[in-house]
Amino acid sequence: MPEADPPLSELQRALLGYDPTSLEKNLIDWTRERWMWAARGMVYARKEAAQTVEGVGGVRSQEGKLVLEVATRVAIAERELLIRALAHLLPEWIETTYGLKPVDAPPAAAQD
Repeated sequence: MPEADPPLSELQRALLGYDPTSLEKNLIDWTRERWMWAARGMVYARKEAAQTVEGVGGVRSQEGKLVLEVATRVAIAERELLIRALAHLLPEWIETTYGLKPVDAPPAAAQD
């Protein structure tokens, strides 16, 4: 995995044409620091991936099915990592950007 994004050419800058927000930068940095969570998650996503590709038609070989299952495991692990990143970074970003704070949960006695 590269340490930093490669520099953009003039054409790429013209086509992409935006500066990443602080949230995007923080999400990218956070997930890069924890990429091993996604790698480990691929091991645990085996059952979900198998269920996901179970009914897929048109796969003609066992090898093709395995490739599809591995790709599904990668996607599941990436999803899990992104969800964790959002859960970790989004509340603080919303508070900093918009001044919104989470409402405190009611006391346990009030929930009864």
